[in-house]
Amino acid sequence: MIITIARECGCMGDQIGKELAEKYYIPFYDKEAICRLAKEKGIYDKYPYFYGEMPLDMMLYADSMAGEDDSDRCKTPGRALSDIIGGENCVVVGRCGNNAFRHRDDLISVFLSGDKKKREELIEKKHNVPHNKAVKIVEDTDMRRCTYHKYYTGEEWGEAGNYDICIDVSRV
Repeated sequence: MIITIARECGCMGDQIGKELAEKYYIPFYDKEAICRLAKEKGIYDKYPYFYGEMPLDMMLYADSMAGEDDSDRCKTPGRALSDIIGGENCVVVGRCGNNAFRHRDDLISVFLSGDKKKREELIEKKHNVPHNKAVKIVEDTDMRRCTYHKYYTGEEWGEAGNYDICIDVSRV
């Protein structure tokens, strides 16, 4: 079984992912774990922008969309994560996991969303920052994740049809 979690900023995706991994006794992979493993296996440099979720400059993004073969770029998540995870059971947070592992019959893909005000409050408390800073963190992080997902998959991030389960964490 592989559980992938995509999430809006402030939806506790890492915490939920860790709890699921503990419940099912399977490994948990977040950004840090994936980057660490890629470096240990000597393949980080093959996909540094993917592993690092480095922000894409919007002009560079537009130029690359016009001149790059979509099918090759959209294979990056599957290739990059397969090099790290292979076929093992695990929980993966982010990294276009819903797309990368869609070929697996045992995939459960989840998207976490929530009330923006509640997400901002959570970020404010978690990072001990002023409210206006928390608002900016939520907006910037959501925009970066949306752009990243669209770039590597061609899909709309957060669109219900791209996930098995969508949960509003503000209500649960």
